[in-house]
Amino acid sequence: MISLLKSKFDRIPRRAIFLSADKLAVYHWDNGKLGSSYLFDVSTDGQQYFDRYLKETGRISTWFLVDLVEEEYRHDKIPHVYGADRTAVITRKKARLFRDTPYFYADIQEREAEGRRDDHVLFMALTNPDLLTPWLEILHANKIPLAGIYSVPQITKTLLDQLPEPVDHMLVVSLHSISGLRQSFYLKKQLKISRLVALPRYGTQPYAPIVHEEVEVLRRYLNSMRLIEIEKPLHIYYLADAKLLGEIKKQSENIAAVKNIYINISLLAQQIGLGREITTPYGDEIFIYQLLKERPANLYAVKEETRYYQMQKMGRAMYAASLCLIVAGLIWGGFNFLNAIVYKQQAEIAEKKTEFYSARYQVAREKLPTTPVSPENLKVVVDIANTLKKYKEDPFDMLIVISEGLDKFPRIQLDALTWVTSANPNIKINDTGDVKSDQGVVGVSNIESIDTGYDYYQIALIKGHINSFDGNYRAALDLINRFAESLRSLKSVHDVSIVTLPLDVSSDASLQGTSGSSPSAANFSMRIVLGTSHES
Repeated sequence: MISLLKSKFDRIPRRAIFLSADKLAVYHWDNGKLGSSYLFDVSTDGQQYFDRYLKETGRISTWFLVDLVEEEYRHDKIPHVYGADRTAVITRKKARLFRDTPYFYADIQEREAEGRRDDHVLFMALTNPDLLTPWLEILHANKIPLAGIYSVPQITKTLLDQLPEPVDHMLVVSLHSISGLRQSFYLKKQLKISRLVALPRYGTQPYAPIVHEEVEVLRRYLNSMRLIEIEKPLHIYYLADAKLLGEIKKQSENIAAVKNIYINISLLAQQIGLGREITTPYGDEIFIYQLLKERPANLYAVKEETRYYQMQKMGRAMYAASLCLIVAGLIWGGFNFLNAIVYKQQAEIAEKKTEFYSARYQVAREKLPTTPVSPENLKVVVDIANTLKKYKEDPFDMLIVISEGLDKFPRIQLDALTWVTSANPNIKINDTGDVKSDQGVVGVSNIESIDTGYDYYQIALIKGHINSFDGNYRAALDLINRFAESLRSLKSVHDVSIVTLPLDVSSDASLQGTSGSSPSAANFSMRIVLGTSHES
């Protein structure tokens, strides 16, 4: 899938500009292949023609390749830092090494294994910006989207894996029609140094002796700088046509420290996918094709020069996002449409089932015997019965409480018991009888203001007497009070109140009696409130 997308993007029209000290060439990319090309002189007239060409061809994405003598390389070390600190260090290095040009690049190549473990950096710069400025101003005036500025040695680096027998020491020698002889040395695929030498016009002078001599100069320089390890030979890759390669081979000497590898540029062009035969010793088209195919990140261009390209990328990204949203909307809409169809079918099936079961229910209902009430009323009755069953109460708990109290006081005899249940613990019992307000009623609480934790209450009014009463009312009153306190201490008993006593002890009562008469019965009544909860 990724390869397919890349193939489609490769078919987007774009172009490359190749600039030397004397000429500027333009190559077009169309349908994944190099198309037409144009050549302009580095002069005022050439710039005018170039401006006219841009107006006629439109705003095509452009990659700018340079091959100039005025490209310098400096090796240095910087502390191993990141982010803003690294940017600040590189900026200071740039101001010290190349202060007169904006076209600067720092290639962080490796890190020391010991000590402070600094980073090894190759600082590169185009030291004569005046060679680029007129052409870049024309591009900017025509709002051409410039992707970046690159140099031939950096593009050569992308070809290393395409060369046979890639090793640690690689010297790549290539010829370019508008610039000359380019020699680039790579150590472990990292650029260390590159050199450009002008060549005479093709056909006016043999190239092989010049190439051999210049390669020897650079090889001796590499040895003097100790960039080549003694135990590893230098692999020299000559990129040219078959004729020049044969001439260079005759000039070359066979020595142990060097291994010459001769690469026919026509075969290399086919290998990388250029798809055309090259009949000259120049490798311009190979490098242009590699640049437009790989589209590496910007090397030298400043931010303002790539502004229109960034705007173009944003526009394409927004367009792609819009397409993705449209496609996603169509897919989502399709799913929703299918779901709607499924839901409609399910609704139709459910409706048919409802009609079928309704008909069967009606038939079955007609066969049932006639009832005096409707099913709706029967349901209400059943619900009421379930509710009553859930909340029903019996006097069993109350009887247990009273029995426990009577066990402790055998002289007290129970004569009558009235029992009710209610959610209100202060409910009145009709069988209370005539009771004076101050006849000794005790222990009545205001339940409405106290959270007792009970759901319901059992209220009992008991009437009893003291067996074998001998007329001692003081002892009788004490016995009844102790009986009340005993009940009050039992579990779940909320309140115990003495309603009537054997003797009226109110303040306005008069005491009277007849001597020698037998004592009357010691009768009393008592109100007991027992709390109950459904959890218990």
